[in-house]
Amino acid sequence: MKPYLVFMCPKCRNFTNAPLGQKRRKCSYCGKIINIENAASALFDSPQEAGTAVREFNASRGGGEFDEAVEKSRKRITELMPAERVSVDDISDKSGESLPSGKRRRLMMMLEREAKEAPCPLERIERLSKEYRLDWAWVEDQLNALGNTGELIFPRPWTIKLIKTAKKDKKDDNLISKDVSNEIMELLRENDGELNLEKILCHFKDKGISTSSVESSLDRLLHNGEIYTPRPSTICLI
Repeated sequence: MKPYLVFMCPKCRNFTNAPLGQKRRKCSYCGKIINIENAASALFDSPQEAGTAVREFNASRGGGEFDEAVEKSRKRITELMPAERVSVDDISDKSGESLPSGKRRRLMMMLEREAKEAPCPLERIERLSKEYRLDWAWVEDQLNALGNTGELIFPRPWTIKLIKTAKKDKKDDNLISKDVSNEIMELLRENDGELNLEKILCHFKDKGISTSSVESSLDRLLHNGEIYTPRPSTICLI
């Protein structure tokens, strides 16, 4: 299993986690996109161990236990991280077309190219922002706003996916917003503890529950250590 890092959100000071190697992730508590590279991090060998640590650190608000775990992890994190990183210069443009003048139009062009067909890591969006002449702080605010309106989702807290809205069903506007954490757990138990994310979203949409509600509930369960994602878009019980 891939090691996971546990770190604290600088805004709300709640603990959360992400796979080793991810550079950004959205905080499920306050919505801030966290720069993982700038955060003190503790390394754990599995998502289950990281989930348990998140619960313990949030209960004790970190304290000496977290500081001790960070100190023990420093050398291992350095050894496991790749020596080379991809730069903006290494990313080829998909077309030769010129960029539009408006910031919003440039942002949507980037999302259409990078996050429409499959989830895209936040770190890649951050790298490409400079190429599209966009300030990352502004992009971060826009991503959160698009998430709130349902135009994009966070399949995992460190990835985004643009949702096709052109053919949106009018009845989507009437979908219910509620916490469905317990219902998700029950659904997973009924399916041997594992389901594809799209199947979960479709299941609740058929019941009149909004996608944003399901995503928020999944984030809570991830941070509580009750579920994990062994593969992209796959949700499993721990």
